[in-house]
Amino acid sequence: MPRKKKDGRFINYYIDRQIYERLEQYADDKGQSMTTAIERILKEYLDRYESTSQHEGGNMMYCPNCNLLVSGTRCPVCGSRQLSAPQPEDYCYLVEKEAIWSEALSDLLTQNQIPFLTKNVLGAGLAAKMGSGAEKVRFYVPYAHYENAHALEQEFFSAEAVAAELDQQTEE
Repeated sequence: MPRKKKDGRFINYYIDRQIYERLEQYADDKGQSMTTAIERILKEYLDRYESTSQHEGGNMMYCPNCNLLVSGTRCPVCGSRQLSAPQPEDYCYLVEKEAIWSEALSDLLTQNQIPFLTKNVLGAGLAAKMGSGAEKVRFYVPYAHYENAHALEQEFFSAEAVAAELDQQTEE
């Protein structure tokens, strides 16, 4: 039985001989036809380009199921394609922190007048059984405050990591 024809378009471009020879070598090394090699190279490049341009341009989409900002057309957590442009009041996932660091982040956000919600990952019963040290806390902030909250969190915890490393080195 013959294989079903793919939905495609023919292309015909005049390219530099050295690039063509590199492409031909690449296809031989991968054991692919030239068409397959070109399709895969273009797909990888265009996926990366679209992902980067959406992230840099602020064209993030919002998954209401996961409260996650997504740079593609599908949520990486739940797989939903029911994404929408984030609204200023949409609470977006910021970060997950261990219980010991969650109080510090809560204070930081409060001091900077950034509203937030928290959600314990384990829940009260399991945290009580395993100990509060095992608990992790997820932080959510309104989209209108997301960039500021993200920058504060990155700055604070990168500085904390450096300070903790310096303290360890001085103790040794």
